[in-house]
Amino acid sequence: MKHLSAFPVLAILVAPAGLSVADPSLPAVTNRAAVVADRPGAPLAAWVVTNSVPGTNELTFGQFLNQVAQANLDYAAQRYNVAIAKAAIAIAKEFPNPTLNLLGAKDVRNWNRYLPDANGNQVSQTMPQPLGVGIEQPIEYFGKRKWRVRVADHAYRAAAATLEDFAWNLKLDAAAAFAEALATQRTYEQQRQAAEYLGQLVVAQRRRLEAGDISETDLIQSRVDELQFQNDLLNAQNDALVAQLSLSRFLGRREGRTTFIVRGKLELEPRSFDETQLLARALQERPDLIALRHARDGAQSSIRLAKASRVPDVTVGLSYTYTSGSENFVAPAEPDSMVGLTFSLPVPLWNRQKGEIQTAQLTAEQAQKTLDAAELRAEVQVRQAFGTYRTMTERVQKFQSELLKGADEVLAAKRFGYEHGQTTLLDLLEAQRSANDIHQSYNDALADAGKALIELERATTVWDMAF
Repeated sequence: MKHLSAFPVLAILVAPAGLSVADPSLPAVTNRAAVVADRPGAPLAAWVVTNSVPGTNELTFGQFLNQVAQANLDYAAQRYNVAIAKAAIAIAKEFPNPTLNLLGAKDVRNWNRYLPDANGNQVSQTMPQPLGVGIEQPIEYFGKRKWRVRVADHAYRAAAATLEDFAWNLKLDAAAAFAEALATQRTYEQQRQAAEYLGQLVVAQRRRLEAGDISETDLIQSRVDELQFQNDLLNAQNDALVAQLSLSRFLGRREGRTTFIVRGKLELEPRSFDETQLLARALQERPDLIALRHARDGAQSSIRLAKASRVPDVTVGLSYTYTSGSENFVAPAEPDSMVGLTFSLPVPLWNRQKGEIQTAQLTAEQAQKTLDAAELRAEVQVRQAFGTYRTMTERVQKFQSELLKGADEVLAAKRFGYEHGQTTLLDLLEAQRSANDIHQSYNDALADAGKALIELERATTVWDMAF
């Protein structure tokens, strides 16, 4: 029995003789540095880019989801948003930094100027020179920090819910891809078995022609149908390979494989759901709605922050100043030291945060409308997914009740009848085509039912998927 691991993967590009694969718009240079200089968008030589490691691996549904959670690159990138939002909370909690002031003055006009006193002694005429140090600390109105932290906390919680929503949808997308891979693999195997039977039939037809039991027309007809089934087999093989390779995009570079042999079953037990309970659960627990509620609450907190910002911050300063003594004739003075305390308060004459408050209010209203629209979409999505799942389940049950069994019995009877001369070749080939179509439709129905269940669980945050 051939497995999908034996699929041929061939991608060879050959340039026709006499044609160059180089871009004629580029100058013919041999120096790579010159190429990079001429092409700013060219890759840098210092970059190290690696491909996925080729290989073959059997994969169950549980193993696949575990690898997706551990190795998916998009999910790894999304996790940084939560860490960034958490860091923003720490930033919001910080107090304003104090300001250090240093003071120094020098009498340039009288520097190094001396005049004689009454006794004829030379006296420096330098004026008193101050040296000082001070510190100023802005003191925020307490409401600003409180609401700023609350806005950052809601943003963090929204980011965490968004990450959970991303992981949830990633898991469901991976499950849908796995179901597709299972369905295409089953179809390929069924097409392979049918093609093998027709190959054996052609061999038997040649022997019967040599024995004079059939006409050459019957042999040609058998051969034509075999070639047609071989063509269908190639299409099924390609579909299965494409579906398998699509699984790799959910994994990281090191975990990626070029070929998977998926193991699992598409026949899922029908689930019984209560639509009212599903709606209530979806509206309460869907992470995308939770993220929007935090965004709304954060926008409402921004209104309080904007209103709190109307109260100006007070800046308190403390300084120490030392003034040197002077013996100049104009203003002689003794050395002196002073300690100062200052308060500064902006006067909100021109900017009273009216624009900021209005912007915050409009943003909060927009966030509420966005949430209302998302809740409505979620409710419609649940109802649609619920109806689709019931329809797809009924479709599968119709195949399982009579259709599959009847097609297989008719095909077996036609084969037996043809081998014993009781059925025509055309009847046999028609039964074979009909059985193939029915089995392929059954596989499609199974895959559609699985995907419908995935979409229902996507809409409701229910998880009991297992292939």
